[in-house]
Amino acid sequence: MFGNSAPKIRNKARFTLIIVLLASNRLFADNRLSLKKVSDNAIVVELANTDPIAGFQFSINARGGIALQAFEGIERTIGARLAVYQYLKDGSTLNVVLLAPFRSSLSSGQGGIGKVSFVLPSSGLADSARVFLTNVEICNADTKILNVTAEQLAWSLRQSNENASSIFDLVQNYPNPFNPSTTIAYRLLKPAQVTLVIFDVTGRQVKSLVSQYQLGGQYSVNWNADNNGGSKLASGMYFARLQVDGQVAIKKMIFTK
Repeated sequence: MFGNSAPKIRNKARFTLIIVLLASNRLFADNRLSLKKVSDNAIVVELANTDPIAGFQFSINARGGIALQAFEGIERTIGARLAVYQYLKDGSTLNVVLLAPFRSSLSSGQGGIGKVSFVLPSSGLADSARVFLTNVEICNADTKILNVTAEQLAWSLRQSNENASSIFDLVQNYPNPFNPSTTIAYRLLKPAQVTLVIFDVTGRQVKSLVSQYQLGGQYSVNWNADNNGGSKLASGMYFARLQVDGQVAIKKMIFTK
């Protein structure tokens, strides 16, 4: 059931079928799904898991007038080659299934598995927005259901409208693909605490480039495709993750040899 031959979900009936395939006995472990708002039109789904996971299914629900759009696999999903299936029931409910290749799984760890785009309401129907997960099931390669907790996310729409513009801009690294080095540039619109780190496709942090308070202005950092110990990394896909006062942006980078 976890092979790459799973059909593309085009309607609710097929989505329901995959949910049924995930059902089995339940095992208890420390696994947690959480939501993080990374911009005024995107939320990241993060997973912290102690057990290998071969299949996910969950519904992303929105309240407050915001309209969900699509789910996109990011660091850990790409690294584990999870197949992504989704069904947008309406603007307030997005159903998602993630399946690992046959007899494979997502190893234990912590990091983002997906990014959900959304649109803010055009008129003030509510003062706050809330996004939460329901119908959450995860299983291992033996189709045993694992215990999981899910956290919800809420924020003020009034504050979002007052601060509609991002306080920074992360530019795509150049060159990309690159060898032996690349430049990561960003712009701060005001003074802020800045963290710039590099992750590999498994969601593991390999390099810390910036961790300090910076004034507004233009900045650029050169990265030589090395880790924190100074060793050269293997060729492949990496992610530059810039966090500025709670807002996050991510860029994909390709290192070639």
